[in-house]
Amino acid sequence: MMLMELSYLPKQSKKYLKGYNGLSITNFMFATRISRVARLLNTRNEPKSRVEDIGSIIVNKSVTNGLNSNESLKLKDKLTSKGTRPRGRPRKPTPVTVIDKFNSVISYLEYVKYKKMKVTSSVFMGTFYELQVKEFLEENLKIKSTIHQGGSNDKGIDINAIWNPTTIFNNQRHTNDGDSTKKYETVNMKRVKPIVLRSNKTLKLFVQCKCFNTSKIAPKLIREIKGSCQEYFRKNGNSAVFMLVSTNGFTKVGREDFDKAQIPLIYVKFTKPRLIDARYPYDAKGWETGTIKGMYFNPLAVAMFKGLDWINFTTKLV
Repeated sequence: MMLMELSYLPKQSKKYLKGYNGLSITNFMFATRISRVARLLNTRNEPKSRVEDIGSIIVNKSVTNGLNSNESLKLKDKLTSKGTRPRGRPRKPTPVTVIDKFNSVISYLEYVKYKKMKVTSSVFMGTFYELQVKEFLEENLKIKSTIHQGGSNDKGIDINAIWNPTTIFNNQRHTNDGDSTKKYETVNMKRVKPIVLRSNKTLKLFVQCKCFNTSKIAPKLIREIKGSCQEYFRKNGNSAVFMLVSTNGFTKVGREDFDKAQIPLIYVKFTKPRLIDARYPYDAKGWETGTIKGMYFNPLAVAMFKGLDWINFTTKLV
């Protein structure tokens, strides 16, 4: 066993290094220091060997010719190991305390506090409004499997959930106005079967929230709503309902388009949350929760929910 160390040599140097067994090495071309090269054979009579670039280290082929394949690979691994200095600036470690997800008003306020967001920004108020609506629907309308997906790429749907509307009226006897033998209602040239007459009373609920300051619901928004879930309604019929929650009402034309829509739509007027104690902007106790001010069903939704007393239910909530 022999240990050898080779230092920097000038480019195209014709000097020879002679060691044990008549070893000669030439043309290293600024080769990096190579240490602990073992079991070298006599290479005096061998022709000049080409230089192989491994990563940032230049290794003469004659160094590895005397080694078997396994030993040669081990040598290359040592030369290209992670002991060399990494390029570029090292990544900053990710703090363990980062809050990445929020699904409630309280967890969102904690997230906002950590991110040092301004509670006066429209981004904060929009998400805060959506989460308050979500908690209201879970508590009062008994929706389940709720998913909050609001954001820039939500495709017009902030909340989706599973909903059985009849669970709200457990203590109420369902009524069917008019002909009790009539199983379908015809609205806007569509046949609709009321939920109370269906064997499966579960619906898919899509919710979009609009926390307006002064704007009202315009026809453009109604068109966007119909486009966002048109494919689902086309495949699944009237097994879903779309709910639009907003701080303001409709324009005249917006109301007309809402009524003419070929999908069941529910409008809910829900007020904007208000900061009542500036000392606690990141605490739920510093905020006044939004409240419901009314509900409105388009004709298709009226036919779908026929037999359920929504007027008295809404009156109690307001």
